[in-house]
Amino acid sequence: MNYEEFKRLYEVSEADYENVRKIGVKLAPAINDFVERLYAYMREALGYEFEIHFPDEASLARAQSLSRRAWLEFLEAKWDETYIKSRIRIGEVHAQLQIQPRHYLSSMNKALDLWSQLAYTLAPNQKDLPKLIESFWRVGQMEGALVVDIYSQRTGEIIAQQSRALTDMSTPITAIWDGILMLPVVGIVDSRRAQDIMQRMLEQIAEKRAIVFILDISGVAVVDTAVANHLIRMTKAARLMGSYTIVSGLSPSVAQTIVELGIEVGDMKTTGNLQDALRIAFDRAGVEQTIGAK
Repeated sequence: MNYEEFKRLYEVSEADYENVRKIGVKLAPAINDFVERLYAYMREALGYEFEIHFPDEASLARAQSLSRRAWLEFLEAKWDETYIKSRIRIGEVHAQLQIQPRHYLSSMNKALDLWSQLAYTLAPNQKDLPKLIESFWRVGQMEGALVVDIYSQRTGEIIAQQSRALTDMSTPITAIWDGILMLPVVGIVDSRRAQDIMQRMLEQIAEKRAIVFILDISGVAVVDTAVANHLIRMTKAARLMGSYTIVSGLSPSVAQTIVELGIEVGDMKTTGNLQDALRIAFDRAGVEQTIGAK
C-alpha cells in the first residue's frame, strides 16, 4: 500500500502534522474525559452492536485502554513506520471482530468532533485555533480512510480463505486405492466451479501420483453443452498429467441429451455407474479384483 497516496488524496502536509502536535499538547491531558464521552456516544449510537463487541466490563475496559493509547499516538502526529503499523493493526482487528466500516467511521467522525469541542474549551485563546482544528480533521479523515482500506483488504482475504475452504469441501477428492482417486460431483457445474474442480483435480493428481481419476457426475443437476465441455477439458488436462479419467454416472437421459445436443465427447471414457468405473480403474491400476469371485 502506498501511504503517500493517502497524503495526496487528503492533501495532508507536514504543516498539518505540526499543527496536530501543537494542539495535541493542549488536548492530551483530557484523554480520559474524551474516551468516556466517545464510548458513551458509541453505546447509544450502536445499541445492540455495542453489546456484541463489548459484552462485559473487562472487554470494554480493554478496548478503552487501547483507544486511549491510539489517540495519544495520534496527538503526537508521528506518521512513521511504527505509527502506520499500529493503524494497520487497528484495521486488522476491526476486520477480525467484523466491526462494520460505517460504525468505525461514525465513531471516528464523533471523535474528531469531540476533540474540536475540547480544543475550544482547553485553548480558547489560541489565535490560530481554527487552522489547527482544520489540520486535525484532515489528518483524522486520512487515518479513517487508511484503517477502512486495511479493513477492506483483510476482509477480502478472509472471504477468499472461506471461499477456498468451501471449494475444498465441495470437491472432496478421495483416494480409493493406491493410484486411484475419485471425486463425486454434486449440484450445478458452472464455469467458476469447473475451474475450481479442475485445479483441485490436477493438484491431487500430481500430489498422489494418480494414474486413474474417476469423476462421478450422478449427482449433477443438469448436463448441457457447457457442462459436457467442462468435463472434456478436465479429462484432457488430466491426460496431460498422465492420469486416465473416467466419467461415471451418466444416466440414460443424460446420454440422450448429449446425443441430441451433438456434443462430441472424443476420447472421454464414460460409464453408466460407479461400479463399472471402479472395475475399469482397478484394471488399469493392475489391482486384482476378487469381489464376487467364486
